[in-house]
Amino acid sequence: MTNHELTFSKIKELLENHFPDRISEFEDGTHLVLNSENEEESSIWIELDEGGMLTVGYGIAHKHFYPKIDNLNEGFNEFLRFLICKKRRIDYFKGKFPFKNEYEFENENGTWENYGTSLTWAFPFWKKTIKKTTNQNGFIDFTEIESEIEKIKSTMHNTV
Repeated sequence: MTNHELTFSKIKELLENHFPDRISEFEDGTHLVLNSENEEESSIWIELDEGGMLTVGYGIAHKHFYPKIDNLNEGFNEFLRFLICKKRRIDYFKGKFPFKNEYEFENENGTWENYGTSLTWAFPFWKKTIKKTTNQNGFIDFTEIESEIEKIKSTMHNTV
């Protein structure tokens, strides 16, 4: 088992311990989704494929971390941050037609940072734009999982 596979399994264990009824597993447990309690809010997810590529997502927005190019620990840190930080999704409509979503998270400085944007080009552009913001708190308070996060981070840096 590689260091990244071990880190992924420790994250999976953390999720199963704290959110047993809100976890969805796909791809034989290599794709994990943490569903929100409120269906208006977006889920966060993490996937580690057979080739070692890590994908971290919030709603539809996601980032890929390639083991030969990127530091996978950045992806693991991103997912752990999504567990505890405030997030928001801004939905844009033309009439009742949704055409754009922006996913943001609150960083350590208290400012909002864009994580990703998705949109479609086929929409009724002549209609009035309506904007709807859905705010979302962290899934869990940092103090509840601080020791587990430290163990995961020590695994990431291979100091277990």
